[in-house]
Amino acid sequence: MPWVVAGIGMLGGRAARAQSSAEFRYLFYNESNGRIQVANPTFLLHQDLGDAYGQIDLVLSNDAVSGASPTGAYPTLSITTSTSASGHTSTNAAGKIPLVQFRDDRKAEGITYSLRLGAHLPSVDLSHSVEKDYIARGSGISDAWTMFEGRGTLHYGLSWSDDTVAPVTTNLQFPKKEHDYALGWTWAFGENDLLDVGTTRMNLKGDLNEPYLIVPVGTNTVSERRPDTRVRDAYFIKQAHYFEWDGALKTTYRYYRDDWGIRAHTLDFTYDQHLDDSWILTPQLRFYTQSAASFYGAQFAAPQTYMSADYRLSAMDSVQLGCSMSVDLMENLTLNFGGTYQLQHGRDRLTPLQTAATLSSPAVYSGPATSAADLNTTTFTLGLKWRY
Repeated sequence: MPWVVAGIGMLGGRAARAQSSAEFRYLFYNESNGRIQVANPTFLLHQDLGDAYGQIDLVLSNDAVSGASPTGAYPTLSITTSTSASGHTSTNAAGKIPLVQFRDDRKAEGITYSLRLGAHLPSVDLSHSVEKDYIARGSGISDAWTMFEGRGTLHYGLSWSDDTVAPVTTNLQFPKKEHDYALGWTWAFGENDLLDVGTTRMNLKGDLNEPYLIVPVGTNTVSERRPDTRVRDAYFIKQAHYFEWDGALKTTYRYYRDDWGIRAHTLDFTYDQHLDDSWILTPQLRFYTQSAASFYGAQFAAPQTYMSADYRLSAMDSVQLGCSMSVDLMENLTLNFGGTYQLQHGRDRLTPLQTAATLSSPAVYSGPATSAADLNTTTFTLGLKWRY
């Protein structure tokens, strides 16, 4: 949300220009070993209506998602097949994490209106997205209140979401609701330094299960079961410093916790360097670590009230490297392009099991223990922004 990071992005060395703009962005995301791919074109429109009438921001986006995703099944020494809810059949090699092929498209729209009223900048936003088995409807209000002759800004907001979960394997629909709260403070220590601290809370209620994931219980598999509520808290501190050689270092630390037992730490460094009046180089380095949810397990000896084998709820670590470039092609036209590479490592290591089909023959797998969270990801971004 723009009001959460108020001020931090302005230390790139370029003065802000209050004018309208239209921007097209394209992002391509890819996971290693033939897993998830996402193609995401996005159109953004910022229309300045003048001091008396405020400004409008419009976002139109489409996600084309395809590839293979872990099913939650435990890896074995036999060749297995998996069938997705949409009918795709996948063959999994011996000793590998069971995956299933799928494809989906998500279309999203959002609009925000804001108007400066004295020291306040209140805004209202609406959002909507549709995919094959999920409909999201969101709204929110926020404000940025400038104080102390412009040196400090109190930013706060509320948002609501009323979603519908409709698994393609059934004709049923399940509600899911979310209430979010955010509070933060930005302070300018001088011309070259900004500090931003804040916190957010997300309250979720309803169907929070992943409808297509399974959990190994004994020699059988069942659908996963998660609590129908979740409280998620995040606390962050951001610091930005502008250097006289026309560069800016932005450092962010974020601590996350929820009542499912997950604890996470994120440390991010982003540096903007003006190479000349037209070019900006932006390298980035990010570290992340998280603990597992209290009801996560790769397999269970007996049924539990809550069970999930979703690797996203497991303990993992990652490091991400990135770099992007921005260049002014002409006075009002800017081109952006860049990419990231992330190494992710799961701490829940699994040794493939011998099955009845392989007990009478020598083991066909002699590799190391594995994890569904082990993957490398790459992203490529391209953007073109026209100011008018």
